[in-house]
Amino acid sequence: NDDDDDDVLIMPSNLKLDPRAVSSPFYGLEKIQPSTATVEQDDDDDDDEEDEKDDVTNSKENEVDNDTDEEYDEGDYDEDDDDDKQAIYSLANKPEPIYAIPLPQRLHVPIFDLTSGTEAGTIHLSESIFGHDPIRTDILHRCVTYQRNKKRGLRNNGARTKTISEISGSGKKVRAQKGGGVARAGHKRPAHWRGGAKAHGPKGNDQNYETKLNKKVRKMGIRMALSQKLKEGNLTLVNSFSGLESYKTKVLATALGGLADIGGRFGCTAYVIDHVPVEEEENADGTLKAVSGVHINLQVASGNMLKVKTRNQQFVNVYDMLKYEKLVLSLSALQA
Repeated sequence: NDDDDDDVLIMPSNLKLDPRAVSSPFYGLEKIQPSTATVEQDDDDDDDEEDEKDDVTNSKENEVDNDTDEEYDEGDYDEDDDDDKQAIYSLANKPEPIYAIPLPQRLHVPIFDLTSGTEAGTIHLSESIFGHDPIRTDILHRCVTYQRNKKRGLRNNGARTKTISEISGSGKKVRAQKGGGVARAGHKRPAHWRGGAKAHGPKGNDQNYETKLNKKVRKMGIRMALSQKLKEGNLTLVNSFSGLESYKTKVLATALGGLADIGGRFGCTAYVIDHVPVEEEENADGTLKAVSGVHINLQVASGNMLKVKTRNQQFVNVYDMLKYEKLVLSLSALQA
């Protein structure tokens, strides 16, 4: 029936696609088997057609000499192999598409407690920082290019090659000009000979790959990246990281896993931002409370987590925000 065809989605046998992929049109659909009644009816129709074809072919075969017939094994090829391999998926339980929350409702986000994972409150974010829509991808691209060139910096410092005048060896002619059947040659120091000079090689000059990007554009890139994370739903706010009672990695992994499915073998990557003022990095008894503007338990515990990168708010950059899937901000980092 036409209604039945509208409720199913067929994957052909020649389509190599993993239905478990989120980008696949078969993601989240239930695989079903074709009904036996339909198959039996199709088989009956096929039998009738085959009988008619057999009558025609038999009459033709009688006219052909038996000595010219070729042997054929019916098991060599099955006509229904391709039809049997196709998969059928039901559209009855098709998941609904996920849309971004419109502005300004998007700016009203919850604040979670790190240890318990429960909602501790809500906050209304600034529209001038988190409310940019549409996202300027060209600004993000310029910021990422600037950062990567900045990290590349100076290269080939000290690399120096020799010219023809600096290669050891005389100017004596290596062979006769004519009569040898080979190319003419002068001295043995040319650039295209083994052991010869290097044409147009580096001479020890510093090659600076850094590019310029205005400060206003860099700040705009930060705002665009923050707005993009909020639009994706990958921005998570926590009240504080001071509630992390232990420096053990297992404690932090459990907290982040329950908070936003971060870490683990199949979890998401995360960029964790914290802030502790310099004057508050030491406790009253002289023990360290924070290192480099990050709570010390968070800094130590995240050191063994490959999918988590922890930084102070002053080191926030566009490249890391785009590289990691989740962005976790503390209230102190948000207000700094």
